[in-house]
Formats: sequence, structure tokens, C-alpha cells
Amino acid sequence: MNAITMRVARGPDGEARHIPAPFVPDAPKRGRKKRTVPDPIKTNGESGPEQLRLFLERIERLEEEKLGIVDDIADVYAEAKSTGFDVKTMRTILKLRKMEKHHRQEAEELLDTYLASLGMR
Repeated sequence: MNAITMRVARGPDGEARHIPAPFVPDAPKRGRKKRTVPDPIKTNGESGPEQLRLFLERIERLEEEKLGIVDDIADVYAEAKSTGFDVKTMRTILKLRKMEKHHRQEAEELLDTYLASLGMR
């Protein structure tokens, strides 16, 4: 079923009338085109399912290692806390050490500006 686009126009007597709008083709879509990724199971034949299984096993091993590392980091924080260090401050310092010098200086200046505007300096 074809739908006709209608528009409203006023006649000489001021009454609204519905008239068919002229056909205007849609403008071409802009932006990124969708990437089509071939199905590796279909394109690789017999090796596709085997490759998929190997990828999944590698990811599972890495996830296990990641959990082990997260546990190790938590143990180090607990040890530092039991020694008397403030863990929250240590995390802040680590975050600042990851930043480039000029980004760290900019963040410190913004913090000073905000604290001063709130009367906290």
C-alpha cells in the first residue's frame, strides 16, 4: 500500500485544505557505514568452531589471571592499611601518577579554584 504525504494549505477563503505533497526523495544518509563482518564459522569451514573454542579458552584463562591479580592488589592495600597508611590517599596518588604532568597541574589548579570559590581555602 502506497502512502501519500499530505500537506496543509490555506485556500483563498482561509480554510485549511489537505493537498498531496510533491515527492521528494530521501536525502542520502550521512555518517559511518555499517561494517559487515563475515561469519568466521561459515567462511573458515571446519576450523571456525575450533578457533572459536580456542579464543574462548584463552579469554577464560586471562579472566582467571585478572581475578588473581585483583586479589593480589587487594592484599597489598590491606598490608599497607595494617602498616598505617591511608588506602584512599594511596589510590589518589596512583591516579595522579598515571596522569601527565600538565594534566595533573591543570587538575590541581581547577581544584584550587573551586575550593577558593567555596571559601574552603
